[in-house]
Amino acid sequence: DVSLESASFSECTAGNWGGGMYVTSSARGDVALERARFVRCTSPQAALYLNGIERLALTNSHFVDNIASQSPAALFFTSSVATSDSLLRNTTFFGNSAPGNITILAASPLTWDCPLGSWMPNVGQ
Repeated sequence: DVSLESASFSECTAGNWGGGMYVTSSARGDVALERARFVRCTSPQAALYLNGIERLALTNSHFVDNIASQSPAALFFTSSVATSDSLLRNTTFFGNSAPGNITILAASPLTWDCPLGSWMPNVGQ
């Protein structure tokens, strides 16, 4: 498991995935980020790249001005257990840039608490 509070990733650059943070299935377990900030990270794909983890809890976090040469710009998420226990809560995305203007790509179920309703597509802008 990975758990971070108040982590800040600013002006990070990656040659592959995850301009700020990359976690792969070999890590086994959950990823919990509280009050994380991903600002001006640059990578081929996503400021936060989570591939094959079990569950994600991303709360009170911000993704601002991240740039990716492939979609998505801010968050890529896929779960090894494909449950619906993963969530985004009170997390904002602003000024992120990738081809197709895709900010989030969730290849596994992801609940996004939205004050305007509960709609959340697999691919978000």
